[in-house]
Amino acid sequence: MNSGIDVSERRRVWAHNIWCPMEVLDTDLRVAWADQGPNTAPGSNTAAVAAAAIDAALPQRRELFGQFLQAGVGPIAAAADWVHLLGEVALTLQSHARPPRLRFHCVMETADPSCFRLVIEAREHQLAEESLEHAVGIVAAARAGAAIDLADLLPDLVKRADDVCLGPSTMLIVRAAEARDIPWVRISDDWSLVQLGQGARQRRIWTAETSRTSAIAEAISRNKQLTKRILEAAGVPVPRGRLAATPAEAWEAAQAVGLPVVIKPLDANHGRGVFLNLATQAEVEAAFPGASEEARTASPVIVEHFIPGVEHRLLVVGSQMVACAQGEYIYVTGNNRQTVAELIDVQINSDARRGGSETLPNNTILIDLTVLAQLAQEGATPQTVPAEGRRVLVKRTGTHGADVTESVHPEIAAVAVRAARAVGLDVAGIDLVAQDITQPLIAQGAMVCEVNAGPQLLVHTMPSSGPGQPVGALIVAELFPAGQTGRIPVAAVMGGQATGGDSAATARLIECVLHAAGRVTGLTCGLGKWIAGWLCATGPHTTAVAARDLLMSPEIDAAVFELDPRAVVSGGLTFDRVDVLVLLLGSLDGSMATSGDERRSAEAVLTGVVASSGTIIIPDDQPALVALTARQGNVLLLLSGSDRDPPAGTRHAVGIRSGEIMHFHAGVAMPIVTATEGVQAALAVGGEPKAALAAVAAAICLGLSAESIRAGFTSASLQHGLSSFAR
Repeated sequence: MNSGIDVSERRRVWAHNIWCPMEVLDTDLRVAWADQGPNTAPGSNTAAVAAAAIDAALPQRRELFGQFLQAGVGPIAAAADWVHLLGEVALTLQSHARPPRLRFHCVMETADPSCFRLVIEAREHQLAEESLEHAVGIVAAARAGAAIDLADLLPDLVKRADDVCLGPSTMLIVRAAEARDIPWVRISDDWSLVQLGQGARQRRIWTAETSRTSAIAEAISRNKQLTKRILEAAGVPVPRGRLAATPAEAWEAAQAVGLPVVIKPLDANHGRGVFLNLATQAEVEAAFPGASEEARTASPVIVEHFIPGVEHRLLVVGSQMVACAQGEYIYVTGNNRQTVAELIDVQINSDARRGGSETLPNNTILIDLTVLAQLAQEGATPQTVPAEGRRVLVKRTGTHGADVTESVHPEIAAVAVRAARAVGLDVAGIDLVAQDITQPLIAQGAMVCEVNAGPQLLVHTMPSSGPGQPVGALIVAELFPAGQTGRIPVAAVMGGQATGGDSAATARLIECVLHAAGRVTGLTCGLGKWIAGWLCATGPHTTAVAARDLLMSPEIDAAVFELDPRAVVSGGLTFDRVDVLVLLLGSLDGSMATSGDERRSAEAVLTGVVASSGTIIIPDDQPALVALTARQGNVLLLLSGSDRDPPAGTRHAVGIRSGEIMHFHAGVAMPIVTATEGVQAALAVGGEPKAALAAVAAAICLGLSAESIRAGFTSASLQHGLSSFAR
């Protein structure tokens, strides 16, 4: 079907941006029927009718289309309304794929009545682009009066979100970091790899693994037999077990360790291929292929003694057991009408905490080999119709329900910590089978069966009963002790050109002064990228992406950016805060110049991310900048000319008096460096005298002392810094 809507351009815009504090997808599109009106083509619906049809295919989404569905609204003739509807549908699809609901979208008309600019909030840019593509087809079908069937699309989008969005365990940690004012950035679009903090103060997480998670420990946890050997050596009780490479060996091992037994893969996870309570040779030999098939690699299976009781998942963070989720045996109850397979769907898989998405704590129960084996022990099959009231055990593991953290006996908690420490994991999920979690471990024969790296966290935040535990916050607290945010000092400089000029010179001078003060500084500007005084890339580096990459450097403890206004407007910002913002118009010429609207938009975005304790530095001869920053609490003026006093009411200013660059504050004028030194330094890096004033002002706002700033402008210190720019 020809959709009649062509999306010609797609642009990823980071948060923050000129639209909103969230990442957005910025698109250009053409509506083929814009010249005709929505009702002139044969068989076409109004936007209101189309919205109603889409709403019927998206249950419980009516509120999103209120502007089209409210009573009394007649035919909607404007093509822009179709674009609005398209934006609403794209947001709805994203929200269905990965809650919570997205809301922001904006439609702008152009000189061409058939062309529009649509901006929609993006949970993840790949998901946003694909949702928009699907929305185009849905809106076109609804307008044409065609049937809208989303039965396959909606679950496919959920799976797609699982592939491209941050995983739920990662997001729990990220949200906890945000609550602590810790900045974060996703490092890879393909992995749930996130950096918390900046520069030398950063930590990394990947699901529930952290940059402190040992690769050796993670590898040990994947090998269940090796894990058991290490645990046993550390005094942690584990079930007896042996490896087996064939069904016959499995039966020999079962007799050796003692019946009944458990058979499971050596290196699988999520309870796949685990067969429990096997008591006969036939059961053991029948289970062997199923366990072997679930192994990640060609490896033998484990045969170990079956421990009676309930599996519990204990979460260890650092040196503490912080959460415990109690496992549940899964039963269906017969009604003398439905088969076991039907009862599984009705009584078990209808649970809101269960499904195919990784955003749910428990998986859908599939009738696999482990379920068939368990049903066989019950004398049933999937086609069995249980009598009224008969309970049939379907599965013993893989489901976690109630939170029992407060009930865990101290001895069991201590053993869980010992198990994590023995393997070497900083965050670990300990699978322990116990008949009563409130009683001592040894007396009831409880044992640790597995130790897991990167444990699933949702079982602890979404229990079937009991309070959810703040496990994300506890992991963040382990990475960042109280009072630490992982931030480093950040200064941003913006002028009117993409390269060169006062803004580049100012950024370079700030880097030199910070270097002289002993800071390991990173710099991106119109002439290249420097880390710790080393020129590692040449050419323009004035985008927000360049700034993001700089903050990923694990060496630096301070950062300086030069930003091109056009890049800020088109691409947004990849960071949430700066401590110092220097706004310099610079000289505007030819193709390197930015329009006044672009500059003002970029300035508005940047001023919005200045820290509450931060400072905006502006020239006093630019009335527009003075007006823009009038509401900011901390503004420092750069005084034009020489021997001028700050205007009345000015809290901070930097200017030249009697041949010295002075800092004016609270009625006191403090000399910083001589004007000659400042001018020479500015000229040395290709700037104007104003660059020296701006650099001095920025250094003051970054907390450097007058002595440190003076040292930065002296020939020895400055030449050391400037030599790096010449390399």
